[in-house]
Amino acid sequence: MMNVSLRKTVSALNTPLVLAILLLLTLSGFTTGMTGKLTTTLARRNQMYLNDSISDTAHLMLPVGIAKAAADAVEGSTINIEAGAVFTKAGMTIEAGDILQPMLDYINLAWKLLLLSMVYLVIAKSILVGTEALATPLLVISLFAFFIDSLTAIILIKQHAVRLALQRVGSLFLLCALLFLLIIPLTVTGAAYLSRYTTDPMREDVRASFSQIGNVFSMEKFHATEELKDKAIILKDKIVELGKYAKESMVDVAVAVCKLVAIKLLNGIVFPLVSFAFLIWLVRGCLCPALGLSDHPLSADDIRRFRGWIDRPPDQQPIHAPTHFCPKTSSSSD
Repeated sequence: MMNVSLRKTVSALNTPLVLAILLLLTLSGFTTGMTGKLTTTLARRNQMYLNDSISDTAHLMLPVGIAKAAADAVEGSTINIEAGAVFTKAGMTIEAGDILQPMLDYINLAWKLLLLSMVYLVIAKSILVGTEALATPLLVISLFAFFIDSLTAIILIKQHAVRLALQRVGSLFLLCALLFLLIIPLTVTGAAYLSRYTTDPMREDVRASFSQIGNVFSMEKFHATEELKDKAIILKDKIVELGKYAKESMVDVAVAVCKLVAIKLLNGIVFPLVSFAFLIWLVRGCLCPALGLSDHPLSADDIRRFRGWIDRPPDQQPIHAPTHFCPKTSSSSD
């Protein structure tokens, strides 16, 4: 009998020993370091994709910025038209911004969209760089909770409120650690894969369209001239040129801006959300039964259940598992 009891005690201490070793390895940075080495290729491809996206956005911002600067210069300008040849002393003043307002609206929309896209890409790159550092403390808390749970298993039943709380904390922090170690990097990889076969073919057309817009709105002659009178003449000619361009190419500019909006919405919102939702569904579906997580968020019913377990004496606590945990898949028997 003593040998059986000793074997049970040693067997019960195996799990705490393994968890203690994993906890020490994680605290030393070995665990996340090994994970980082295994995902080096994935991280490098993600950084290349984000760097290319940032570079592409910056290149688009150059012609759009030139067009926006020229638009700001001519928006408040006026053209004085004297019709003395037809009506004596008849004249009127036209605001250049009124003539070009539809074109200016498209340019402002493209500028704001590119600016938001650049901010999003820089944030995504910064998060990817720090995923390992962010995951380490979460993994430490998770392993520590599981370690304490394995120790309390010697004196407490599995359904005790303290053990259920430790298991839930460990499971949730493990999922958060996986979020930074795997889910976020794989989300970027999934978005890159989808964009490669959907939006990348449109990028060349968008670049060509906005390069043309930048050339038309270029104010090099205006800035190269020092005389104020010459500047006024150049600005007047530019307004006339832009008026003709707005009349002839308004549809082309609208199509280019619409393509830009579609590319940025798909690459920046739709594709990452689709990849993230799929990965969350996959991880939750696989780990929910294994970790004993509930299939719904923590609710008031869970808190009342925990309070009931704490208030009852240990010998009166229920021995069955809560019914709101993830349902197990039952296999049909022949």
